[in-house]
Amino acid sequence: MQLLDTAAEIFIRDGYAGASIDRIAAAAGVGKPTIYARFGSKANLLKMVIEHILENRLVAIDDRITACTAEEGLKEQLANIITASTEPMFVGIFRLFLTEANNFPEIFAAFHSTTELQSKRLLIEHLARHREFDSLKASREETAGILLDMVSALVVMTSVRSDSHQTLSARQEASRIVDVILHGLLPAQIPSP
Repeated sequence: MQLLDTAAEIFIRDGYAGASIDRIAAAAGVGKPTIYARFGSKANLLKMVIEHILENRLVAIDDRITACTAEEGLKEQLANIITASTEPMFVGIFRLFLTEANNFPEIFAAFHSTTELQSKRLLIEHLARHREFDSLKASREETAGILLDMVSALVVMTSVRSDSHQTLSARQEASRIVDVILHGLLPAQIPSP
């Protein structure tokens, strides 16, 4: 949706405080009442911008993913989340979150509820669909949370780098994260004869 893309660009460029509804309406070519009628407030508009970015960037679990082994499917889904989370528009919104969430609680609320829940749901659904994950020592929710915590570290590092346009290998990073979580860092012990 054009209006949400325009709003995202203005939030990223001007910050939350500087992104007025007047400026967004003018740039999008709509009236201010239209924005308030659709979204109610600037905080709700930001929440919808974040949801819009995620829905248009995050690849859902599809046939290609479910046709893989359980572990490879988990890596694929995590790679999709990493790709979505390091896409330039999302990184711009994430920078807004990092710099302004302390001053504007509505940014924290909009960002946290949208990003955390959608990504976590995708991972939990994948973990629940495969019996291979039934023996995990942590619950599906805890496992998904740990995976996302590791992705968050990547997103933070990407967002603070000045060369954030440098390409990150989402598949390689997802593979490393899943391998660490599922298999640990040490090789399996070889039983003595």
